[in-house]
Amino acid sequence: MSRVFDHQELLERIDNDWDFLAETIQMLSTDGPVLIKEIRGGIGSGDAAAVGRAAHSLKGMVSNFCSPATLASAFEVEKLGKSGDLSSAPQAVKALEDQVGLLTAELNKFLDTRI
Repeated sequence: MSRVFDHQELLERIDNDWDFLAETIQMLSTDGPVLIKEIRGGIGSGDAAAVGRAAHSLKGMVSNFCSPATLASAFEVEKLGKSGDLSSAPQAVKALEDQVGLLTAELNKFLDTRI
């Protein structure tokens, strides 16, 4: 197990379908930054509901990858959005962005071991 995600659990979850894994990693690589941009936009405009919605979508996406720290970061941003208090959101979003970047990099390295 890597410190970023649980390799074995992930493979079990996707029934060892490496093609599907590649597709989901590509989705995370493409859609993750878009959702983070939406979160930042919501923070900038004070739209806590938009922050919560985008964070919830990102949380759902990263939940597929057996990465507790990334999932926790997404959940934290989602909670901030739902609470309406965005005062600590910029720091939480930075942590989430870092976690998503690390997860994506580690997933791609893992995928490269199969190709």
